[in-house]
Amino acid sequence: MSFSLETYTLVVTHRRALLFILLCMVAFIASDPSGARSYVPFWFSIAFWPIVFALYVAVCMLAMLIVAMLSQALPNLRLPMPLIGFTALVPCVMLCETSVAFMSNGTFPYDFAGQLFFYFFAVQGIETVFFRFIFPEIRKTLHENAGDRHLVIGGEKIELTKLLHIEAREHHVHLTFENRKSLARARLGDIVAQTQAEDGMQPHRSWWVARDPAIRAERKNGRLILRLRDNTEVPVARTRVDDVLDWLENHVDAAQ
Repeated sequence: MSFSLETYTLVVTHRRALLFILLCMVAFIASDPSGARSYVPFWFSIAFWPIVFALYVAVCMLAMLIVAMLSQALPNLRLPMPLIGFTALVPCVMLCETSVAFMSNGTFPYDFAGQLFFYFFAVQGIETVFFRFIFPEIRKTLHENAGDRHLVIGGEKIELTKLLHIEAREHHVHLTFENRKSLARARLGDIVAQTQAEDGMQPHRSWWVARDPAIRAERKNGRLILRLRDNTEVPVARTRVDDVLDWLENHVDAAQ
């Protein structure tokens, strides 16, 4: 799913996500992994978890917005989510440690590095569960609620959900639908600009394929290809292999 402020907000406020977040906070409050409960008032040991989580979500959102803007200028920029998560944790742990130290009148043993790495690995486990078991259903719901989308190709409005793939040949594009084919005079780049990552992928300068659980990555003569549901073999440019594999993992395999 391509990142935007609207998408991020919809994911975080989704009913499944809120329930998952609530369960995680209950687990942290009950287990008291920081050991702060013995040093601060009970109400404070409960109240600061929602505050810290809100800060973590806000910093993550800011970091991903920055990465999204940078990727416009640097298309090959790839930053792993653990790095973004680690960056977001730094101010959160600092806030926790400073607040608890203040509320305990300096009696709480300050251990920033230890707490930072503990919560980093804890958050990695939580995010793995979220992206593996919670997020696919959320993405499916958001995609269904988005309604029918269309592309404008050669001046004609095309229903995106029925499009399987597009092949560019000279000054025309060949459109393959579920039950028909058509030809239009258009530039593939102009068409791709109307799509998002959850719609499909351009694995080669002459091809665009729609997201479909039936897509399979195969090796043929040492080259990576995509085999589509109609048995079409789509070549993958050598420079786009990593992007295509990432897209398959995030937008095809995870949706199955």
